Amino acid sequence: MMPVSRTFPLALLAVLLALAGCGGSSSGSPDPGPGPAPTGLLRLVSEPAELEAAIKDGLTTLRPALFAEGMPAPATAPAADGNFTGTYTQEKNVDEFDVVRYDGEHLYIAPRRFMACCFMLAAADGTTVAGAAAGDSIRILATDPASASASVVSTIPLEQNLSVQGLYVSDDRLFALIAEAYYGSYGDRWASIAIWAPEKFGFRLYDVADKSAPVLETDVTMDGVFVESRRIGNVVYIVSRYAPELIGLIYAPQSEQERAHNEALLADVSLDDLLPTITINGVTQPLVDPANCYVPNDDRVFPYPVITSVTAVPIGNPGAFVNTCYNDETYGVYVSENALYFPQILSHLLPDDTRTRIHKFALSGTSMTYRGSADVQGQVWRGGQADFRMSETGGDLRVLTSDYTASNTDFVDHLLYILRESPTDPVLDIVSSLPNAARPEPIGKPNEQLYGVRFLGDRAYAVTFQQVDPLYVLDLSNAADPRIAGELEVTGFSDFLHPVGDGLLLGLGSGAGGGVKLELFDVSDIAAPLSRGSATIGGQGAWSEARYDRHAFTYQADINGVDRFTIPVSQYFDDSGTWRYELGLHLFEIRDKATPALASLVEAGRLLPPASTDFPYADRSRAFLHDDTVYFVQDETVWAAFWSSPTLVNGPY
Repeated sequence: MMPVSRTFPLALLAVLLALAGCGGSSSGSPDPGPGPAPTGLLRLVSEPAELEAAIKDGLTTLRPALFAEGMPAPATAPAADGNFTGTYTQEKNVDEFDVVRYDGEHLYIAPRRFMACCFMLAAADGTTVAGAAAGDSIRILATDPASASASVVSTIPLEQNLSVQGLYVSDDRLFALIAEAYYGSYGDRWASIAIWAPEKFGFRLYDVADKSAPVLETDVTMDGVFVESRRIGNVVYIVSRYAPELIGLIYAPQSEQERAHNEALLADVSLDDLLPTITINGVTQPLVDPANCYVPNDDRVFPYPVITSVTAVPIGNPGAFVNTCYNDETYGVYVSENALYFPQILSHLLPDDTRTRIHKFALSGTSMTYRGSADVQGQVWRGGQADFRMSETGGDLRVLTSDYTASNTDFVDHLLYILRESPTDPVLDIVSSLPNAARPEPIGKPNEQLYGVRFLGDRAYAVTFQQVDPLYVLDLSNAADPRIAGELEVTGFSDFLHPVGDGLLLGLGSGAGGGVKLELFDVSDIAAPLSRGSATIGGQGAWSEARYDRHAFTYQADINGVDRFTIPVSQYFDDSGTWRYELGLHLFEIRDKATPALASLVEAGRLLPPASTDFPYADRSRAFLHDDTVYFVQDETVWAAFWSSPTLVNGPY
């Protein structure tokens, strides 16, 4: 068999970059246009040889080049039940992995992880950068809310070269997702295969029934790169990507001699050589079952040498995992309680006409079944929290896209689509779109970018911005006839939107002159949204991680009739002629939410850890509320205080 390299020779960097632009095409028409016959835009492979041929074609087909210049810019169901908060999530009953977890009794804290840029630079000079420093550990701390304190119960040591992507805690088990490097969630970087392939990732499952003595139950390593994960019930879904690397293969051959060389080389390559493996407690087996793999059913789509996988892992029995894959490009993932959606940008043949192809896979335990696809105008995903642009309810998928044009007067249009499974074919039918001929009013004014988006029940809220912040309220109660119901203009803009009971919406973003801005919107009258107050923290240079990472936002509803929430804010400020930097946790309350006309946004204080000789910077900030206690986690360090007296800070723990 042909050997498959598990390292990444730098000589292949340029040629592998040419493999990136192969994910699809555009039809050139302003509407989705006709596609293949209604048998689905993906099809289950009829036999393993079909998957083998698709991967081999992708490895050698000439395609447009897509070169990545450096790293892309950062992108831009809430509280747990009971009297403590857990990890903030987009969808109810869909848990999201994070580096810090709280179960009401214990904090689980993973060590900091290196960013992908560091690994890329390491690859350039041939050196190795460790994913974890010697001595790094996952820490387990017992909390005592009555005294606003915590104490270390145990640590789980990690070897070097590992990065903990995130954790789940379920039924006395700690599920740790690990990898060799961290690339964040989906975004532009994934188009450039040379940045990330090949690598390894995996997970470790610990029995933590006895928190003082965690026991490693399962150690798993998988070929490929970790991308995203969710947990529904007892099943963890892991999305990953894998591209095989064949020594001696000539990519994008130009001559008959080069093509003949590739044909001879590939003749000695089996399907097993092209697919990723999984090693469970030292025993290696195939990760992918070709019988569970899909290939594009559209002859307009280039062959693609990447396997996109979803691995469903039962926490109680990881060896009973089920893997479903498809041999095509994807630019994101949105997960509801019942389905997983992959958006794929189609812009390679006609760059001036960008579309998004969306594939739907139904989820039921470890079963994942392709249900259909649709093409919509514009793009959904460029990284960050763009999954807020997608939302499923009652089986319908609602999507907000941005379509960039060549117009000098309005370079971007924002479009709403509602998609529904066809009753007869594996197709997602477009039930409606907005704007349309009957309702031509645009979502956003000319040249306004789309920022915060939130779908809530039969409404959608969208914030666009260029100079002011229009908040649009979309009425989706009639899926066949969505409409813009109301609009409000305020200064600044919101990146992140959070529901506050019935009739209120909280926005988090930037003020017109800088600073971190919070705005409380009264949306009880869908046709006439109002502001019930705002607060701005700091000035130019003030920043909050919660604007771009929902896990840094903490919300606790109905504590003695008051809602509480926290956001971390870092800022520079002039202290008597000396510029200082601080990172603090800002505490807010929403009062009288039962009567939106009387509701108010009130700042309750600030938890500021004591100054030290170290630069007070943290890569990540998390907070958890338990009764009247606030736990503030800066990287691996824990601070605590009572809500009523946040200036009296206990720690570090």
